Amino acid sequence: MPDLTKSNAPPAYAGAPADIEPANVFDWLFSSPFEVESAFTPPAHRVPKVEDERLVFVDEVSDRGLTRSQLHRDALTLATGLQAIHNLDPNHGIQTLPPTPTCPSGPQIAPIVLIQLPNCLPFATAVLGTLASGLTATLASPLLTSKELAWVLGNSRPRVIITAAGTCLSAMREALDMQDDKAYFSCIPVYAVDLATEPYPSSSTSGSSTDWKTLLAPPSANLRKPTRFNAASRTAVILWSSGTSGRSKGVLLSHHALNFSIASLWHDADFYKQQQRQQQQQQQRWIGFVPFFHVYGLLNLFLLAVPTGSTVYTMPSFHLEALLAAIPRRRITYLHMAPPVAVLLAKSPAVEKYARRDASGRNGFSSVVAGVTGGAPLGHDIVAQVYARLGFRIRLGYGLTEACSVTVQPGTTRADMQAHRDDTGRPHWGVELMIASGSQDGQQEGNAHPATLGEAGEVLIRSRGLMMGYLPFGGLAPGAKVDMGPTTEALTPDGWFRTGDVGSLEAEGTLRLSDRIKELIKVRGFQVPPAELEAVLCGSDEVGDAGVVGVYDAAAATEYPRAFVVAAKKSLEAEELRALAGRLRALVERQTARYKWLRGGIVFVNKIPKSPSGKILRRVMRDGGVKGLEVAVYEPKVGDSKL
Repeated sequence: MPDLTKSNAPPAYAGAPADIEPANVFDWLFSSPFEVESAFTPPAHRVPKVEDERLVFVDEVSDRGLTRSQLHRDALTLATGLQAIHNLDPNHGIQTLPPTPTCPSGPQIAPIVLIQLPNCLPFATAVLGTLASGLTATLASPLLTSKELAWVLGNSRPRVIITAAGTCLSAMREALDMQDDKAYFSCIPVYAVDLATEPYPSSSTSGSSTDWKTLLAPPSANLRKPTRFNAASRTAVILWSSGTSGRSKGVLLSHHALNFSIASLWHDADFYKQQQRQQQQQQQRWIGFVPFFHVYGLLNLFLLAVPTGSTVYTMPSFHLEALLAAIPRRRITYLHMAPPVAVLLAKSPAVEKYARRDASGRNGFSSVVAGVTGGAPLGHDIVAQVYARLGFRIRLGYGLTEACSVTVQPGTTRADMQAHRDDTGRPHWGVELMIASGSQDGQQEGNAHPATLGEAGEVLIRSRGLMMGYLPFGGLAPGAKVDMGPTTEALTPDGWFRTGDVGSLEAEGTLRLSDRIKELIKVRGFQVPPAELEAVLCGSDEVGDAGVVGVYDAAAATEYPRAFVVAAKKSLEAEELRALAGRLRALVERQTARYKWLRGGIVFVNKIPKSPSGKILRRVMRDGGVKGLEVAVYEPKVGDSKL
């Protein structure tokens, strides 16, 4: 616990440190770590022995599935293929970066395999095979443009690429052509997965040398595992931050960090205990449309499924009708989603036929014990609407690419929902939280000092699940200058990660988030969190979605909030939208202070731009990238200073 350096008031600190034994991720996942009681496995969360033929991943459309034993075997086979076919040794060609506060020995990066696939069965084998080999995997979104991919390629310099055929492969080739180091990038082997015709787990291949299943037929029949390495300093995956405020950064997560975060998640998985109390079948069944290449999907769905014996029904992308049909058919037990999906569950007419209850009181969502959302804020009104309509609670979770899973709201009942209506839960097992004093207007150098309970400031996190650092821009190129500046800015000398999020801690240890430091709207000295206004707007039945940014008014020399709104009813004419704008103005005025009012106007649009994880891309709206019907809901008043 940090020292209290000012007054005798309680410090804004919550959580307690914890740790687990370091291990290779692949070996740890298949070691049944939750089968026996331990520091991270409470008695109620023990998982009975998972049989070899248990399905772990099932393609939702084709119904093809991967059993635990086949996944284990194929991952080891692919690991052998990477090592034998391409002579990739996990203990040679290691690049060690300078020490960081979270990795004193310096982060180690093994030869990199770049994997760019949507959620699918080949993704599972490709990622787990890379981890089994001891090589480093970097995961790229299939939605990246060639220019965005070129940035990822130039910084990571992979040795092998596995991507999806079609548009992904075309963009990848363009990105490779953009590189200055032609000699290196022209020689990288690129394997393609044709998702339209892919028969996997069938062993048949197209016969092409670029078919990814070539890696499943190595010249040696002996399955090889990597030699021992330091799991706390060896990079398992490089994930790419969302880049909502600039170019994305490669986040280095060790094998140990991933294992710790999975253990931390399961320690607090009270939805599993609730399911046991209801005497339902213990096996978890999840629907996997949240991207696995994002930290939320990677931890909460993809990796966690293996040691818990859960079955994940994979979807390559989100489609509401497909999701709605799959939930009752697959008897989904716990629902992972981004905030925009929660809004649809609360408001979409397509949900109604699945929400209707039969004579016994059951509906299409009755198998769902609870849900969880992450990646962006979600207003309590939406949570309450989903509970009233469908009968299950959506809990808010908080996490970051750099810190993995951080907090989650406990409980699955209406009473739990009401008790946590304004917070994002308590720290996960082994996670420490601190609100930094005096850092709401920007980051400070050196070690941070805690604010007092209830005081707002920057949220700081410390745990074994933190990143080791950022991949230096161009730092893996021969002779390149290794710039650790972004890592130094993000981590305090004593190992706290500066999130850039504004929040406060309550006496119960619950975290209340306000917004991002860089996204706060400054209205004549007052700070306005966009997420607060978005929650108010989305609470209206007339609003399908909303995003808020600050716009600068030169005459008033200040920023004002401007709302981009998607009307729930799509067929409204211009005059009807102007009338709706008036009603939304009144709604905001009733629920917020004067300085938070929408003096920057309302813009009605068809869609709010968001990242794959659900984060609103405010810079796109702020920079004029979203067009729509603009409505000035306030007349400008010269000299008006009443806030």
